[in-house]
Amino acid sequence: MSKLSKEKLNEIKRSKNYTSKEIALKTGIPRSTIEKIFGGFSQNPTLDVLQKIAAVLDCGLDDFIEYDIEPDSPFYKDRIVNTLIQSVYEKKELRKLITVSKELDCDDIQLLIGIAERLCKRNRKQ
Repeated sequence: MSKLSKEKLNEIKRSKNYTSKEIALKTGIPRSTIEKIFGGFSQNPTLDVLQKIAAVLDCGLDDFIEYDIEPDSPFYKDRIVNTLIQSVYEKKELRKLITVSKELDCDDIQLLIGIAERLCKRNRKQ
């Protein structure tokens, strides 16, 4: 049977560099409740509470679940990777960029990253 996973909750919390206090402030949920959920002491929090936590952590509710049988695709498990893959799939130009960049060495990839970051900064200023 699938259940709420404190390990997955804490992994996401760590990856986003949030404390229980920050999550409590952003969700409006008492810190003690947040700590019980992330500590595994509250196995049946309400859907509303989990949705608020997911919104703050920028993930889906399914990211908190420990499945009896995990989904086959590793991309399904990581919402950020899944979103990036969807973006690449939808834009032919991005697919071409990814395909071409697979042949580059690390120094050339770092150069492209620097160019892309400068372009993004310039576009934000406009």
